[in-house]
Amino acid sequence: MAETTNQFSSRAIAAAFCFAVMGIILTEGQQDFLTECRKKLAPGQCGWQIGNELYTGNVTVDQQCCSRLLDMGEKCHKELLKNYLSSPDHANINATEVWQRSDILWSRCSKISAHP
Repeated sequence: MAETTNQFSSRAIAAAFCFAVMGIILTEGQQDFLTECRKKLAPGQCGWQIGNELYTGNVTVDQQCCSRLLDMGEKCHKELLKNYLSSPDHANINATEVWQRSDILWSRCSKISAHP
């Protein structure tokens, strides 16, 4: 019985470590930061537009949503993206491609938005 408990404990610790490394376990401060970032895109379609442009390439973010993205800030944008991509639910997404689209989107939005 003790061996089974030790095996279970070892597996639980290993799983927790894997989740922490993948970014799934967030501190309360990190969770609060990401919540505030998400609020900056709401209400409306901007989160949907940005997500679809990044993950599918089938949508182009409009000027209004580009402005919201820039107002949100690059740190928020990158941390939300990193958090999304770290989820096991999104393991089938090509992260390199998404990060490339992210750089292109940020650059394009910087050019088309009346943003300092």
